[in-house]
Amino acid sequence: MGFGEEYVTGSQRETCAVEIMRTMLEKWCDETGEPFDEALDAFASSSTYTLLLDFSSRLWAEGPDYLRYMRKSGNAS
Repeated sequence: MGFGEEYVTGSQRETCAVEIMRTMLEKWCDETGEPFDEALDAFASSSTYTLLLDFSSRLWAEGPDYLRYMRKSGNAS
């Protein structure tokens, strides 16, 4: 559990997941020129997105750089 994860509510986990996703996608779009809506649609249909919202995976507790790594590496694409 590490940082008192048992005290983090589902709503707080969802907020973290959304913020991490948004930050990752904004950086991605800045670097690639891909429109945000297209990047969001593509990401939302990926298994990385599913994993992000599976709070037991703890991907929500990582940062946007790790999420991007997961997306690019195909570990959960």
